[in-house]
Amino acid sequence: MIKIILTLSLSAVISSAWFTMPKFGHTHSDSKNIDENFVRDDKQQVVVDKKNHKMYYDSTPCKKMNFTRALSHCNNLNYLGKSNWRVPTKKEAKSLLELSRPNLKSKHAFENAKRDIYWTSTEFRSDSGWYVDFNTGRYSTHDIQKKHRVICVRDILED
Repeated sequence: MIKIILTLSLSAVISSAWFTMPKFGHTHSDSKNIDENFVRDDKQQVVVDKKNHKMYYDSTPCKKMNFTRALSHCNNLNYLGKSNWRVPTKKEAKSLLELSRPNLKSKHAFENAKRDIYWTSTEFRSDSGWYVDFNTGRYSTHDIQKKHRVICVRDILED
């Protein structure tokens, strides 16, 4: 009897999960569902987070790379005449995940982000770093030698 009750309770929890999966690769037809703080500039291929004053590079997705190479990739990026690009922190990257309740707007102004794992700049230990998974909407840590994608960001208040 207890097993039946636990099974039914677990089924109810799973079926009413409060998070939604990321919806990257939007089209202009669903732009009404985009969080108004995230604005895509198609010409410059960036997404601007107006609330937090951040600009995310959203051009052709980069190849997968290890943690150290990801940091170097963004730090060496010179795009739009700006060289202050970097890998987003765990907090910044988590803000891009769509762990929102269904009645809230989603943050999917990105057109070129893949449903994949992306590095953050936050180290967990000397041999591991935090990542966000744009497929499952979760975040965790991996060995720094694993290869994942990276989205570069810059603070636009520094202009």
